[in-house]
Amino acid sequence: MVISQELDSIFAKERDVSTHLKDIGVLLLDISDSVKAKLSEKDVEEVKGLVSTFVMNCDAITDDIAAAEAVLKKVRKKNIQLCRGPVNVAEIKTHLKALHDAAKRLKGNARQFIEARDREMVFQEMNKDYTELLGTLTELMTETS
Repeated sequence: MVISQELDSIFAKERDVSTHLKDIGVLLLDISDSVKAKLSEKDVEEVKGLVSTFVMNCDAITDDIAAAEAVLKKVRKKNIQLCRGPVNVAEIKTHLKALHDAAKRLKGNARQFIEARDREMVFQEMNKDYTELLGTLTELMTETS
């Protein structure tokens, strides 16, 4: 049986994901300067550093989600009782899966960004994935708060 302390760890992971998403948002703004510009060698190295940090944040998100999913695997009930009332465990799992998938897509697009012929298109995909991550996290946090 999952105790409330373990459930609290899920909500801590939500907050961690939120922090990583804020960092990714800032990095997206920094990367946006290099979308249309012809990059010098120095610029490429700088963008590689930004993308590397971006990818590390995506990895941290997937790690946090995996930890939350591991806690939820222990739940044998359909609903768990939170302060605001019962929450459907399957819905939480669905949101976590969507977060995980979007983070993986975002990471994949970030890795392609520097070498892409059409960086603008890849950047648009990154923005789309970021927006999806943010929306899904907002839904999850709304349901569990």
